[in-house]
Amino acid sequence: MQVTMALMRRRTSHLAAVTLLAAASLSASAQSKPLGFSLQVSTDGIFSPKVVKAVVGQVQEDSQAKAAGLSVGDELIRIEGVEVPGNGAYALKPHMEFVPGKPKRLVFKRADGATYEATLTKSPP
Repeated sequence: MQVTMALMRRRTSHLAAVTLLAAASLSASAQSKPLGFSLQVSTDGIFSPKVVKAVVGQVQEDSQAKAAGLSVGDELIRIEGVEVPGNGAYALKPHMEFVPGKPKRLVFKRADGATYEATLTKSPP
């Protein structure tokens, strides 16, 4: 079987495991809003894909993401202290999943290079 070089080039995908679109309701308080954002993830490779970039693709109104200042185009660079760009997609998967009731610290970079941190929490079921 011949694998063409085109398959080896960078590809962009919306990984379901990495998509952070969270419409789940959160407990009443400051975090009574959904997480409310999604990521567009660019990877390189087929069998052991590496994340090249994870960029905010959508931010829902009236969400934790909106309140934390996330904007479309911001790049996720760290999650719980783990670097996102350059890391393996499969290695990142457990870090990208939100556990209900457990806050998750995310660091983003804007187009101008400025970084900021957002802490988001999914509600318990």
